[in-house]
Amino acid sequence: MRLLLLTIIALCVLPFHAQETTTTSLTDSIAAVTETIEVPKKKSENTFLSHLSVGLRASTMGIGLQAATPINDYFKLRAGIDFVGFKTSTFDISLDDPDGVFDAAFGYTPDYKMKGELNFTNGNVLVDFHPTKGIFHLTAGVFIGANKLKAKGFLADYDGNPAKLKEGVTEWPYLDFDGHRLTLDDANLDATLQLGKTIKPYFGLGVGRAIANKRVAFKFELGMIYQGNYSLKQNGRKVDVVSNASESFEDIDDYTKWLKWWPMLNFQLSYKIF
Repeated sequence: MRLLLLTIIALCVLPFHAQETTTTSLTDSIAAVTETIEVPKKKSENTFLSHLSVGLRASTMGIGLQAATPINDYFKLRAGIDFVGFKTSTFDISLDDPDGVFDAAFGYTPDYKMKGELNFTNGNVLVDFHPTKGIFHLTAGVFIGANKLKAKGFLADYDGNPAKLKEGVTEWPYLDFDGHRLTLDDANLDATLQLGKTIKPYFGLGVGRAIANKRVAFKFELGMIYQGNYSLKQNGRKVDVVSNASESFEDIDDYTKWLKWWPMLNFQLSYKIF
């Protein structure tokens, strides 16, 4: 009787034990398979030349064209060219005579009657950094080119005619411009002022996109271009700075001291080609 009871208990327990073992083995197998399967990461759509856009820009560097392509999800590369140029009508600039050189040469202080010409031509290579996937971005890069202001004119008497030396005077006076000594060719004075260096670093920030999510994008940008010290030339030769110069142009240094930096204000409309 006792042997029969033990046999019945064994027959009841064995199926449950076998089921538990099978379940454990199945769970371990599923876990092992899961570990070996690698879920593929989603590949970014923004790689170099995966998209290309062209833009028309209006800025303090002139009117320009620019192309843009992504580098990755956060960085965008832009390259283009800007140009602005215009000529002024004739106008007069009053001169100072602190050392009396004009009075000694002419008997009066003449005006400088001149026409001005501005010519900015610059290429640019810029990188936009978008810290998030939004429209705000920081920008750094370089502008490459020469920004020139040309002055062409003559010293004029009270009637607006070219000044003439007093009788007995044979040497034409000089003019001092912010420490630079300019020479006269008879009464004529021509000079070219170059604003800073040829390669100019740029830093800025903005909102908008250079590459549209769909087809068209708009962006606005503010920044500063570091130009460095300006240089002054006459007849293609650099004008030297003199230590004992007096100033023929009143308070000119109040303006020239700002020429190291050029403000950037840019509005841009872009079209995505692909």
